Amino acid sequence: MDKKIEKMKDYLVIGLGRFGKSVATTLYSMGNEVLAIDKDADEVAKLHDKVSTAVTADASSKEILYSLGAQNFDCAIICMSDIEASLLATQVCKDLNIPYIIAKAQNEQHGKILSSIGVDLIIHPEEYVGKKLASLLSKPGINELVELTDDFNIFEMTTPESWYDKNVEELNIRRKYGVSIVYIKRSNKILSPDADTKLAEGDILIIAGQKNKLSLLSNLNTDYNDAIATLNSIFDNNNY
Repeated sequence: MDKKIEKMKDYLVIGLGRFGKSVATTLYSMGNEVLAIDKDADEVAKLHDKVSTAVTADASSKEILYSLGAQNFDCAIICMSDIEASLLATQVCKDLNIPYIIAKAQNEQHGKILSSIGVDLIIHPEEYVGKKLASLLSKPGINELVELTDDFNIFEMTTPESWYDKNVEELNIRRKYGVSIVYIKRSNKILSPDADTKLAEGDILIIAGQKNKLSLLSNLNTDYNDAIATLNSIFDNNNY
């Protein structure tokens, strides 16, 4: 990850569709300074008290962005759905020398143009969602979180019914499945398990292990209601 990202605290979010609103409000909830901009006053009004500042403005105008102090932000995130508007806003952010620019691409061609402009990070939400959906449907109850290497991941899974009321030592998960439970999400708490920790219905397990072991674990979760619950949690709540 770029070293610039580690020092970022001030974010400019341009475009307040579902993706932009999710990015802006999440960054703000994590203690960052967030200026959110959109031409639609109704969308801007929805973010009142949910970001540092929300402004109705035309982000394709260098003068307007300069007057809003955009040049002082660590990072600009372009979340606009209109390709022409996205490219114009991105170029303005480059002209204002904003240190790090992230942009959402609508398609492959849009992504190539953004890259040629000099965008630091290009996001393809639909491609990501497609892969996530396919993964979840093929592995019920399992959600891949972080790909550390090509074959080693961190993922979360719902606790299989056959594991209820059994402790970690008894299940011997590492020997049987070649993975390790790193954390347990139980209600609003995060638990660091030891050998005597008993698993319960509703526990979400954060697991680290090889990718090729996922099929063994997914066979334990045969209830597709688990997959549906995970899908709803990811795609509805995060608004990709």
